[in-house]
Amino acid sequence: MKTRQPAVSLSRLYPALRASGGLLLSAAMLSACSSAPVRFYTLGAPAVAVGAESTATQPITDSTPVIEVERARMPDYLDSQDIMVRNGHEIERSGLGRWASRLSVGATDLITARLAQKWPNLFVTDQSQPDRPTWRLQLNISRLDVSRDGKSALNADWAIIPEDSHASILRNRTTIVMDGNTGSNANIAKVTESLLNELSDRIEASWPSTTAPQTAMTFHRHTKG
Repeated sequence: MKTRQPAVSLSRLYPALRASGGLLLSAAMLSACSSAPVRFYTLGAPAVAVGAESTATQPITDSTPVIEVERARMPDYLDSQDIMVRNGHEIERSGLGRWASRLSVGATDLITARLAQKWPNLFVTDQSQPDRPTWRLQLNISRLDVSRDGKSALNADWAIIPEDSHASILRNRTTIVMDGNTGSNANIAKVTESLLNELSDRIEASWPSTTAPQTAMTFHRHTKG
């Protein structure tokens, strides 16, 4: 003989339904938050050609001076795709912002593009060359702090290595400080780009005035007014 199960009281059922409904709503809200898209940021190198003074094709011959820009070195905690901002002694990692490539790669791309824009008569590249280049640029960025309080700084040193192994290696270093809004990932990217643009200007200003090896072309250093 079957035993009849007691009916469930509605007064007891409603709290359980409300609780399960709240859990479902919370899960939906968490799912919506976790599905927010990650945004990727570059340092402006793709746009450099648009603003170039000349769009004419520049032929590259055996006599064209070559500058090979080596990949920039920087602290391990910065050299990733994570967008970082300093808040006092704390380094904050963006939850929804990423660099499109490792920061050292993006910084090298940008500086190479800026120098190529400044010197259209030279072949400036960040790719290894089959022959020894006219100059090699080694760059070390020891500090690149974009700070939450808007005070940002970059410390760097670099070496300009000539093709002639008997010639002197030129070494320089600099500190760059600037103010800028860092309230969003887009603003952090702009400040980082501005610091690197200023660094490329200082590298340009430090370049030697000399006759390039194996060519009669005279390279004149650009000076800022």
